[in-house]
Amino acid sequence: MNNSAKRVARKAADRRQPAGTAASPSAPDWVVPSWPEQRLQFLTRYLFGILGVIYFNLVFEYNSPWLSLGQLNILLGLYFLWLTVSFVHAYFQRASRLRVRLTMWVDIVMISVALVNDPFTVPLVSLVYIVVVLGNGMRYGMRLFSEALVGSLLAAMVALSLRYSGSVYELTPGVVFLNIFGAIILLYAYVLMSRVDATRRMMEHSSRVDPLTGLMNRNALEETADALLREAAETGRPVAVLFADLDRFKAVNDTFGHNEGDRVLREVAAIIRNAVRDGDAAARYGGDEFVLLLRGTSREEARPVARRIQRELTRWAEDNALDIGVSIGIGEAPAHGASLPVLLDRVDRALYRCKLTEGGTLNLAMLED
Repeated sequence: MNNSAKRVARKAADRRQPAGTAASPSAPDWVVPSWPEQRLQFLTRYLFGILGVIYFNLVFEYNSPWLSLGQLNILLGLYFLWLTVSFVHAYFQRASRLRVRLTMWVDIVMISVALVNDPFTVPLVSLVYIVVVLGNGMRYGMRLFSEALVGSLLAAMVALSLRYSGSVYELTPGVVFLNIFGAIILLYAYVLMSRVDATRRMMEHSSRVDPLTGLMNRNALEETADALLREAAETGRPVAVLFADLDRFKAVNDTFGHNEGDRVLREVAAIIRNAVRDGDAAARYGGDEFVLLLRGTSREEARPVARRIQRELTRWAEDNALDIGVSIGIGEAPAHGASLPVLLDRVDRALYRCKLTEGGTLNLAMLED
């Protein structure tokens, strides 16, 4: 494929995204908690299962019209078996939506079975729904929290309908109040969780974004680079590394002030943002320096991207009567290094040599093999 065809192919794949960030491996409504968090959740399930065995076998004389004690104990045994299988699966595969959702629904079903067979007028078992809702919501995000909330409310309604059908138990005002109170707690927890989740997302976003330009900050770039460079080493597909350094930016600050300098940086960020695709990364590295990581792109394929950035900035500077440009160094991983610091050091050195040799503006330095 010649360079012209490659440029066409790249343009066709050029799907823009805000802030020039790399695509996240997790959907925004799905959070993968750490192994200690998941392990704690399973241990909590085991604890409530053991309490259930003690509750129905030792606390009172069991006499339910729905299930015999033997049948209930068989269900509890199957529940422990399911927990063990899920626990082992979670140890080897932390991120599994199917396992998380199935286990949550098994929890809801088991609580509902226990609720139907609870002999007390005010069923304590119904409060365990709250544990299921909060336990899943606090760990896995708002989507699963909402599913657990709706599922628990519907399951409780079905269980209570079965429990009180045919006047097997007397439906007292205290029972009604207990369940209404539990529903209010769950709904209030949903409101609080939505606010906590929104705050968490905002903090995560702020911790990864440069506040002036909206691009990735340096820390976020380093995290993203690790994943992209590891992928490049495993697949053999290159990652182009572009190091952009503004020319005569200090003169803009000295002559027109820092407000004008900030405006220049925001414009450069907008130009860079329009040059990257989903899966690429763009960051303000520091001061007037910017870094782009282009996934699946060789240094030759990255050249037109660099030239486009230079042309766009030159056009904008001329329209705004500013004497400013951008010099860009281009390298490629893994050919020129396997880590971001090594790559940037080599590209920066090549760009510095290019500036000393050629001088002027709009320098473009490409590392050779």
